[in-house]
Amino acid sequence: MTLEWSDLKVLLALARGGSVAGAARELKVDNSTISRRLAALEEAVGAKLLNRGGREFSWTSEGRTLLEAAEATEATTAAALRAVRAAKVDVEGIVRVSVAPAFVPLLLMKLMPALRQAHPLLSVELCGAYQRADLAKGEADIALRMARPDSSDLVVRRAMECSWRVYAAPSYLELHARPSTFDELTQHKLILYAETLLSAPPTRWLETYKSSAHAPFRMDSIETTCQVASAGGGIAVLPCFVGDLVPELQRVFPDCVASNTGWVVYHESLRDASRIRTVADALVAFLQEHASTFTGDAQ
Repeated sequence: MTLEWSDLKVLLALARGGSVAGAARELKVDNSTISRRLAALEEAVGAKLLNRGGREFSWTSEGRTLLEAAEATEATTAAALRAVRAAKVDVEGIVRVSVAPAFVPLLLMKLMPALRQAHPLLSVELCGAYQRADLAKGEADIALRMARPDSSDLVVRRAMECSWRVYAAPSYLELHARPSTFDELTQHKLILYAETLLSAPPTRWLETYKSSAHAPFRMDSIETTCQVASAGGGIAVLPCFVGDLVPELQRVFPDCVASNTGWVVYHESLRDASRIRTVADALVAFLQEHASTFTGDAQ
């Protein structure tokens, strides 16, 4: 005979109730039902499970073994139920994710649909802005930072490496000749970044090669820099996951010229929030799965 969970519940009720009457109260049945089910259980396993003495009883060694199995089964079932509820019920609400605007199209097209399908009650808002969201003040729940934060009240997870390369439109290179060395960049029209974006080494890389003979353009976003370069306006440094996806651009040099690391961060106070963990886990997994896109090795 195969034991059912209902059979094991009788043993748990006897252990907790301390008597047949107590077990009957636990399971909301009468005393005779408990006695009958216990007798059937003993017959099924071929062993005496209890030593009865009036209203009192004690466990036999076989009874104790089966009771321990019942307790373990109950604990495993409860843990499984908690996991299911956490995944299907508790993962709901709004999660605001702050990212640089260049990441928004990729995340919208490839990550958001899978998240919506897995967690229909979860709403993820992508906030694409260059201004750093203050997580402590609740301006966002999660942020993708391209420099490691040093604040002790943030959970910080390394997510990806981002390579930057030099790009230009074929039409520009045909008209002005492709530079063969970095130093020759001084002879070209350069598309530089505005001062507000020069805090990171990749966006400063071209500054070394600017020349008074060729007044550079300055752009206040990666997106406009990419648009000007693809229109033949000059040479620019772009992250590979942006430049490589634009058909009107090509790499000027084969190797990357700069790189930075992406970190998924959220405030320590949100560590135990299931919706935050779910989105942070999905974001890290997505960025790592598409690592070659960000390093430029996907070509």
